[in-house]
Amino acid sequence: MRGIRIRALHHGNLRTDYDVLVTAHPRYLLTRSDQSKPRIWCEVPSLTYIIEHPDGNVLFDASVHPNWEQEWLPDYKELAPWDDHTPEQVFEVALKRAGYGPEDIKYVFISHLHTDHAGNTRLFAGTDAKILIHEAEYKGVANLPQDQNFFLRCDYDVPGLKWTPLYGDQEILRDVYAISLPGHTWGTMGLMVHLEHSGTIILPSDAVYRKESYDLEHPSMISLDPEEWRRSLRKLKLLARNYDATIVPGHDHAVCHEGRSPIREEERLRLHPNLYE
Repeated sequence: MRGIRIRALHHGNLRTDYDVLVTAHPRYLLTRSDQSKPRIWCEVPSLTYIIEHPDGNVLFDASVHPNWEQEWLPDYKELAPWDDHTPEQVFEVALKRAGYGPEDIKYVFISHLHTDHAGNTRLFAGTDAKILIHEAEYKGVANLPQDQNFFLRCDYDVPGLKWTPLYGDQEILRDVYAISLPGHTWGTMGLMVHLEHSGTIILPSDAVYRKESYDLEHPSMISLDPEEWRRSLRKLKLLARNYDATIVPGHDHAVCHEGRSPIREEERLRLHPNLYE
């Protein structure tokens, strides 16, 4: 707990129809009495996190690769383009501006292998960084015959990457825990970090797309298995109540709470240069 800090980096925004993220949200769902609600083209922030730890730094996710226009499949580019970012927000540049290079990272924790979360994993080829991934996720992509949906071989079929499988909930470093949260994909995982002053922070990635996903328990149409997603959400809520934790959704600047302790009154994610400690 002592000496651990979390630094959040914002890599600009993808954009997509709101209904892709929080399917059938009651605020936007057409009804018999209201058939004129507009569709919403919304910002989808791309976020990564550096967990600064006395025993080695952990990078949570790897954002979008700058060659996305050439690499992404046409349907995905139409559905959720990464077309709202500055040069300073590109992953490698943002990492350097925060004071880090690939050589400074001990573990790269990839929550799942969708290309908007794994795009820059290739930067760690040839380094000592261990790439942590759930075994089910790695087996899932290994069985794909070609690039498919949001999975691209150029993100993970890269010589020199030190893939290290995880098999469920486990402690990675002192007070830093991997949490198995399947449903969005085969092996989606999150991180739970216990901090000295900010309390417990849970990074669930796309197991919770938006604050509304968490509060209203609405899955995304992209979820591989909606029922398993709901089971993972129930697990998250139990953890959040048990630890009075702050939940940071995968693509939102708003944060979620189950309890209301004073140190958790903030409703917005603290971005670099601010941090959680």
